[in-house]
Amino acid sequence: MKKIDELEYIHVQNSVASAKIALQGAHLFDFQVTGKKKLLFVSESSLFKEGKPIRGGIPICWPWFGAHESDSLLPNHGFARSSLWKHDSTEFLSESETKVRMILEDTPKTYALWPYEFLLTLDVYIGEQLRLVLTTKNEDTKPFDITSALHTYFEIENIYETTIDGLEGKKFYNKCNDTLNNTQKGAINFRQEVDRVYMSVQNDVVIHNRNQDIVIQTEGSGTIVVWNPGKELADKMPDLSGHENMLCVESANVMTDVKVLEPQRSFSLTVTISQN
Repeated sequence: MKKIDELEYIHVQNSVASAKIALQGAHLFDFQVTGKKKLLFVSESSLFKEGKPIRGGIPICWPWFGAHESDSLLPNHGFARSSLWKHDSTEFLSESETKVRMILEDTPKTYALWPYEFLLTLDVYIGEQLRLVLTTKNEDTKPFDITSALHTYFEIENIYETTIDGLEGKKFYNKCNDTLNNTQKGAINFRQEVDRVYMSVQNDVVIHNRNQDIVIQTEGSGTIVVWNPGKELADKMPDLSGHENMLCVESANVMTDVKVLEPQRSFSLTVTISQN
């Protein structure tokens, strides 16, 4: 186990890739395939402090996404990203693939925020591709519902030269002007702040970065969130530096894509990411 500032993390290295996962939030904050560019963006201004989410990497938004729908005092994006997870296991599946399992279970502290018993598991597969599987199991005697996201921050060369394919023709909610039922026409580009939730997405999404494409495949998700704050908002965020080098494309279950779990039932949200 290693440490950066106040946070302990696991460092995995195999023959093709390396990764770093903080115990707080089961937060993957570094991933790189040998010979390829770093995949994940982490702000130089990000804090690595207990109880504070890391600005970058792949935060886990769970069991709700964004602000809580009925209590604004509850933590934004839920409590999973700021909770201390348990490192359950590291398996070397082959010379070129390693699996790390992280676990979060209910405690009196989580029960005070969200009154359910649960088991949350994150499996991270580190190899030529990066794959994350977030599995929720209802350990309670009553059903519960969740919204969630794997809030991935991608490292890019220049947001103003970056486009996204795969969302053409999809309906989206535009948070910037609070409008529903917009339709994406052509590729997405970034001339200003973009904060959108795309609906009914079942196909791959491709980020066209300078000299590199990033392919995102999602299972168990019907919504994709696309976000870049633009300069004006980024300048107001003390823990975000370099907005022109980041882009969030999030595999999610949000808005109407709510998942309801009966007792002892499980649900998995999976994302697989590759660089071409």
